[in-house]
Amino acid sequence: MTATTLTNTATKKPNTDNLPYLDIIKDSHSLHQHYQKIRLKTPLNTYSLLVESGLISAEQLQETLNDANRPKNQHIGFFLRKKNLISDEDLGHLLARSFSLPFVHLRNFDIEINAVQLIPVSFARKNTLIPIMLENKHLVVAVADPTNNQILENLQFITGKNIELAVAMQEDILLAIATYYSQQEMDSALKTIEVLQKNDNNQKEAAVNDHLLERPVVQLVQNLITEAVINRASDIHIRPHQNTVELFFRVDGMLVHQRSINKQLLPTIITRLKILGGMDISERRLPQDGRSRIRYDNKEIDLRLSVMPSIYGEDVVIRLLDTQFAMKHLEDLGYEGDDAERIRHLLSRNNGMFLITGPTGSGKSTTLYTVIEQIHNETINIITVEDPVEYHMDGITQIQINPQTNYTFARALKHILRHDPDVIMIGEIRDEETAKIAVESALTGHLVLSTLHTNSAATTITRFLEIGIEPYMLSSTLLGVLAQRLARSNCQKCLVEETVDPSIRKVMGATTDELFYKGAGCDACKHHGVKGRHAVYELLVMSPTIKAMVTPHAEAIDIQKLAIEEGMTPLTAHALHLARKKVISLAEAYRVRLD
Repeated sequence: MTATTLTNTATKKPNTDNLPYLDIIKDSHSLHQHYQKIRLKTPLNTYSLLVESGLISAEQLQETLNDANRPKNQHIGFFLRKKNLISDEDLGHLLARSFSLPFVHLRNFDIEINAVQLIPVSFARKNTLIPIMLENKHLVVAVADPTNNQILENLQFITGKNIELAVAMQEDILLAIATYYSQQEMDSALKTIEVLQKNDNNQKEAAVNDHLLERPVVQLVQNLITEAVINRASDIHIRPHQNTVELFFRVDGMLVHQRSINKQLLPTIITRLKILGGMDISERRLPQDGRSRIRYDNKEIDLRLSVMPSIYGEDVVIRLLDTQFAMKHLEDLGYEGDDAERIRHLLSRNNGMFLITGPTGSGKSTTLYTVIEQIHNETINIITVEDPVEYHMDGITQIQINPQTNYTFARALKHILRHDPDVIMIGEIRDEETAKIAVESALTGHLVLSTLHTNSAATTITRFLEIGIEPYMLSSTLLGVLAQRLARSNCQKCLVEETVDPSIRKVMGATTDELFYKGAGCDACKHHGVKGRHAVYELLVMSPTIKAMVTPHAEAIDIQKLAIEEGMTPLTAHALHLARKKVISLAEAYRVRLD
């Protein structure tokens, strides 16, 4: 078996005859046929490939070659990817075509376990590679960077096999490592548990065996977190059952089952997570919360850990937060033209209060940071008070409250007002004291941004009145309210017609002849039919007529009716609008609707 290049025997991307997009091999049978039938082709010049394929222009290539920051000992494709001039898949195809290697799609590839066992997980992680197929004396290894000749020599020494390289995307390799080595790590941890059980005769031996157990469990927990990050999970759920432990990831707002874990591992996994989160490892009867931070792919990920006792053992949920905020425009979140401009107009004011509302998990914090990004510049002093600080932003003073030391939102706000702020961001208004300080701050020449747990824009106004804010103060300070939800977006690569229940059509106001679509499930969306999430919202702008309705006995339904008459699109109507545009399914629009 010899290392060969891919040829044009499969379907190529439309109208891209010159692109280096060749076959994508998705299973071991196709890869075996590839090595058996296809002859070695001469490697192609990378620079020619880049320009002739249309991936970049000749001018962009020249600029990149002249860039002083470009590492001279690294393939140019990696630098182009870092500058977002090409995608991860473009890079994979480019490397494969440049070095006459097959390009392998690992997401659903039937990787051979006996091949995986030939290479230690530590070596695989360090060098971003995974063995995928073993045939006699030949071992096929998928790598993200085929330019490293030292890896090839090391692989031959470690395995004693003839090594054939294939190219795969880095993210796919890391996910495959997390998936296929997890069983090895669980087996290793179980073996050490058996040693612990056999030799746990006294305290000294137990301590020694705890040390033996430490490394495999550390690797296992690291593996779970890495896998969750690669899968874009927002949460990890570890749920003990009577005989097993089930692992779930929340991806795009939906819990997805990953695998079952041997229940013998639960106590040691929980102990490791408690250590990671700075919790008391001896306390098993009471709930505990903890925090930690990891670094992955040059990004810092904050972990919020919650451990709760249940009848079958301790249950864990880990929230993952990317501290490097990436959204730069309101349109990136799904706010459409006119509404995005209305929000920007409200934010141009130098005093007043703008609120973002919705239930937990509706994307309030993300929208709040996007709003801050719109107004952030060096001439404005922006101070935030949060619990926790979810995203880290340069040039902004961010304050973490600490209830344990009685450093609350209200107490922090009193100090912030002495710090000459132009804009104050309050992570959440939770009580009357915080609400009153927020309103007073808006009255005294500050722009106040915050979130609140209310369902609709109109009920936000009545909520403030109910907790004791005087109507004249609220009408003088409130600029607008954005009520939102997050709806799961259809995967646009596998749209099919949606079968809709007549009762859902009736509730949503859709006619019987309207067609709606949903994702059927494909490789791009991991066969879930959804990929990413889209904001569904209603924006209430405080006009003079709405301000006049802010009285002690104001009714939310009357305010809502007037806002609609003045042009506000209700949240449910916006959800239906997105379903008609095929952005979301009608079933999803029904799920996030407001009654």
